Amino acid sequence: MDAARRHGATLLGQTRAGALTKLADGWRVETNRGPIEAREVVIATNGYTGGLTPDLKRRLIPVASHIIATEVLDPELAASLIPKKRTLADSRRVLCYYRMSPDGSWVIFGGRARFTQVTPEVSAPLMRAMMLERWPQLKGVRVTRAWTGNVAFAFDHLPHMGQTEKGLHYALGCNGSGVAILSYLGADIGKKILGNANKVPSFDGWDFPTRPFYSGNPWFLPAIGSWYRFRDWLDRRLV
Repeated sequence: MDAARRHGATLLGQTRAGALTKLADGWRVETNRGPIEAREVVIATNGYTGGLTPDLKRRLIPVASHIIATEVLDPELAASLIPKKRTLADSRRVLCYYRMSPDGSWVIFGGRARFTQVTPEVSAPLMRAMMLERWPQLKGVRVTRAWTGNVAFAFDHLPHMGQTEKGLHYALGCNGSGVAILSYLGADIGKKILGNANKVPSFDGWDFPTRPFYSGNPWFLPAIGSWYRFRDWLDRRLV
């Protein structure tokens, strides 16, 4: 954001786009703060892609990710959890990912308490139970924070960028790796818009699949989540 500001960009939070209209020389975006006109528009909404771009919405599966944070730990206990201070993820179908806080004093633990959005009152106890599976020594530790957000999966499990119409770009389908992938795609789209790209971006213009009758509402996720949990349970029993 600092780099954008240094180059003269105006950043506005809490601004919802409500309509998108093609103009002769660009696009008009209606927002709750008034209209914006631009030569180029980038759709990078990923897990929050909605009715503004319905054709893109039906190519993405939004999946909820739930995260908890513990209270500050005893320094000796904190140092023993991840001695090399790495970020970890397991190999289950219903996976968890976790790390220490930047100062190494408390745990940040995330995963799929549910595949859809639920309140912290539902997600936090489930995430805490998953955390204790991996670290039983944290049994007496309190959870102090819980939050959630959506990631977005594509049907082919690949990220996608391209244009739906002239001047309307998209970068979507990060499949749970949005911090890295969307930064990469954003840089490629920026170069493409400015005409500075000296190569074809890796994910540009690939077929972006959907499924018949899918509108972007992932009604099937609870059943898939139950099936994945059963498969994980069965794998552990068979080991």
